[in-house]
Amino acid sequence: MTPLSFDALSSTSTLIEAQGDEHIIQLQAQLKKAQNHALFGVKSTHVQAGIHLRDYCESSGNIYLGAETFDDYAIHYVKKRSMDCQACSNTRVVVLGLAVLGALAYTVPQVLNSNPSGAVIVLFVGAVAFLPPVLFNNMRLLKKIFKKTVQPHHHYSAAE
Repeated sequence: MTPLSFDALSSTSTLIEAQGDEHIIQLQAQLKKAQNHALFGVKSTHVQAGIHLRDYCESSGNIYLGAETFDDYAIHYVKKRSMDCQACSNTRVVVLGLAVLGALAYTVPQVLNSNPSGAVIVLFVGAVAFLPPVLFNNMRLLKKIFKKTVQPHHHYSAAE
């Protein structure tokens, strides 16, 4: 397996040399201008840059690929994710959830109150099998939406 390095990722990647704790600000500026799926290396000496960049990528939908650590700095790798991809993914989660709920609403009364056909039983078993991942993914999506709408984005320091 090829080790993670800026050169190994792509010859078209962009290296951002971040000063101090401005790694997020500099990355955001580059992401706005970049095409979907562009790769970035963020060179930083800030001790918590990895944590900050991972959190930023998680909240913004971009992909944190990892880091390469050197003596006095690290290069953190980020891939710009298409917002279309994230929207499509969210849509698929919701549509699959609605399909499973519809299948259950149709099959549960038949399974409980009558002698259901083989097709109804297969549909019921399939819906029950898909229920746990659908619930998990929809809860994850609701948690993301809740975080964005309820929690403030500003992190206050003790000095404020």
